[in-house]
Amino acid sequence: MLIKTHPAMAVLFNSRQTTLGELQQLTGTAIKELYKYVADLDLLVCGPSYWFYYGNDGRPETRFTLDIAIPVFGQVPTALLPYFKQIPAAKCLSAFHVGSWQTLPCAYNKMVQYISENGLQMSGNAWEAFLHIDWTRPENNVTEISIGLL
Repeated sequence: MLIKTHPAMAVLFNSRQTTLGELQQLTGTAIKELYKYVADLDLLVCGPSYWFYYGNDGRPETRFTLDIAIPVFGQVPTALLPYFKQIPAAKCLSAFHVGSWQTLPCAYNKMVQYISENGLQMSGNAWEAFLHIDWTRPENNVTEISIGLL
């Protein structure tokens, strides 16, 4: 685990209200919409896909805001500006998770324990960067988990 400042980035994104219990429905489908825009607009992809969680308290039934995003560079048409934003730099606790997404809660629990034991304060935001996705062998997935800190 590492405390760091995640750099600012410009992203193309879509936002939705969801719950942890509904996330499975979004896996693999929500990002396709964004990549269609990237291709149609001739944007340059500048990093992995991200899922940003705002207001998630860890309970499966709690509704929260999820932004699914791709860092991009290029000219964005005015009509698409509502789907383009600058994510500010943020202090966070970061950890790499290798394995199935089904085991992500265990990694989060360890990170929250570290935050508590070291007297740190969470900002209420968290995000995941999907560095490697292997649909046939999910034990090979590599995800960077970040929990925002104050």
